[in-house]
Amino acid sequence: MKDKLPPAPNLSGPEGTKKPLGCGAISGLGCLGVVVVIVLISVFSTLGGDDDERTDDVEVASSRYTQTWSQSFAETSCNEWNLEMTSAQQFAAAADILTSARNKIDGGVGLPPDTLTSEFQAGVTNVCIIPTMTLTDATFGLYTTEPRFHP
Repeated sequence: MKDKLPPAPNLSGPEGTKKPLGCGAISGLGCLGVVVVIVLISVFSTLGGDDDERTDDVEVASSRYTQTWSQSFAETSCNEWNLEMTSAQQFAAAADILTSARNKIDGGVGLPPDTLTSEFQAGVTNVCIIPTMTLTDATFGLYTTEPRFHP
């Protein structure tokens, strides 16, 4: 009978294959990429309202798109999205954010289909795993990594 245990496995991973993340932690974009991401997040933080609304956007008048959440999306945390916002408030926010992103960033026109808005709403819930992450950060990440939401 052996009294000796086998040696502990080396769980440190391959040596010398990874560089420190540093400024390029966001998808390996480098420092300029980080600056671009910060600028785009700032743009998304202004998506709570649309001052240049046209008369052909009147189709949005449906109560389904009426936002009753009084806080700006930039100040809304994932914890609030998951625990305080109703499904109707989440849908209205998802519609607002998705429509703004598609129209202002990618040149889309009008509202996306309700099914796509519902998918976006579910996607936000899936990516909102860090309670303190802002809704703006979560939706930016979701929109930029999921081409199906683009026009």
